[in-house]
Amino acid sequence: MTPIDASLLQRFVRLAVRRLSGDWVILGGAVLPLVGVPHRVTYDIDIAGPEGSDQTLEVLRIAESLGLPVEAVNLAGAFFLHRIEGWREHLLPVAEGTRASVNRPDATLYVLTKIARLSESDLADCQRYLEYARTHGEPVDAERLRSAIRREVRKRPDTARRTRLRALLNVLEEEVEAVG
Repeated sequence: MTPIDASLLQRFVRLAVRRLSGDWVILGGAVLPLVGVPHRVTYDIDIAGPEGSDQTLEVLRIAESLGLPVEAVNLAGAFFLHRIEGWREHLLPVAEGTRASVNRPDATLYVLTKIARLSESDLADCQRYLEYARTHGEPVDAERLRSAIRREVRKRPDTARRTRLRALLNVLEEEVEAVG
């Protein structure tokens, strides 16, 4: 598969705002290169479209026009994004066209989308994005994140995942302390 770098991602976004309609959200590992934090390689673009959108084929055509396999676009993130209360309030614009916009989650929403799974790479991504938010003055709803992480810790018997959740809680505390 083709690695998704910042340049390829920017080309995808430019085509998306020209060829799609509605509000779209880039999620997952693609958010980091989108904001200039290329800490790891990602091979897909997680993107969520408007609820009830019938534009799946057009999104796949955009990927194909860039030389990407259609499997490089993952639309499943919408299922998880739309479950988060108030998610629209945590979007930051990336690009706008006449009929479409592409957004990214703020750090609060980003972490909320990651904690249900929280793999090792998710934990590293959250850490990098929280650092990015701090250095760029983007607010983080630390209390909401602490509550969500603690809820996950209580309901997950998986020791390795629970350890990662606690590590994320520590990262969050360190970032809050760094802000002062």
